[in-house]
Amino acid sequence: MARIFPSTGVMADLSAVLRGRESILLCLAAMVLFAASDVIAKYLSVRFHPLQIAWFRYAVASLFLAAICLRFGRPARSVVAYVQLIRGLGMAGATILLVAALRLQPLAEATALVFISPCLATLLCVVILKERVPVWRWVGVIGGLLGVMVILRPGLAGYNPAALFSIASAACWATALVMTRRVVVADSLTTTLAYSALTGFVLLTCTLPFVLRAMTAVDMALLLATASLWLAAHVAIAIAYRRPEARVSRLAPMSYTHLLWAVGFGYLVFGTIPDVMTVVGAGLIIASGLVAHKAQDKPLETPSERSLS
Repeated sequence: MARIFPSTGVMADLSAVLRGRESILLCLAAMVLFAASDVIAKYLSVRFHPLQIAWFRYAVASLFLAAICLRFGRPARSVVAYVQLIRGLGMAGATILLVAALRLQPLAEATALVFISPCLATLLCVVILKERVPVWRWVGVIGGLLGVMVILRPGLAGYNPAALFSIASAACWATALVMTRRVVVADSLTTTLAYSALTGFVLLTCTLPFVLRAMTAVDMALLLATASLWLAAHVAIAIAYRRPEARVSRLAPMSYTHLLWAVGFGYLVFGTIPDVMTVVGAGLIIASGLVAHKAQDKPLETPSERSLS
């Protein structure tokens, strides 16, 4: 008698494909949330210091951590605490500097320059982790740096020194990525989340008395909104990358849709359109980032680096 229903193996393959698509959709949704959070942060940065905006993000993340602890218990201590602290400082620096960049630059330009972080992470892996990098990845690094130079236009009339905030943010993020490779093999995800959230929260709380400005109810709502969207995006990324079928080479390119949303939101909310040089430079950076991600074409056994922020 002919078999009416698909075999177990076919059903398993189909299920894996569907889960893979769900992971892609989660990543795409996360990029919309990141861009929306950045739009609100840019709007607020006119009146509030970047440190105050970043503090709200880490305050919400710390509340999320507290909820996890109430449900699952206190995280274990880190066996590489100093590495966790360096990583946490890098992530906090990336957040603060990005908000500063959004305050001084068009949304698309600030976002594009941050995507140089995979190239910078490659350089740090060579210096800190003593990794051997294939020649074609060096090509990606060089391409990314060229893209930065195109956007920056040093020495030309279009040069904007504020763009250095975006590059500094990318450098901090790259440092956090490199440190992530060391902590994920030593500590649990909950422990890493705890260090990430609390390092930034404690650091920013110390600075808050010097930058705190009075807030209206609307301001408070917007600050909570940018923080909640930022956290929701990270949670979506974490869920997507923790699936067994997740592959960096398939999911990482989804992050570049963040730039498309930044362009769209920048035009709709602020009326800004990136110029030709910014588009060309962003294209070079994205192409180089794809080259860097291609080297990691294997199933993930740990969450993505970004999901641990």
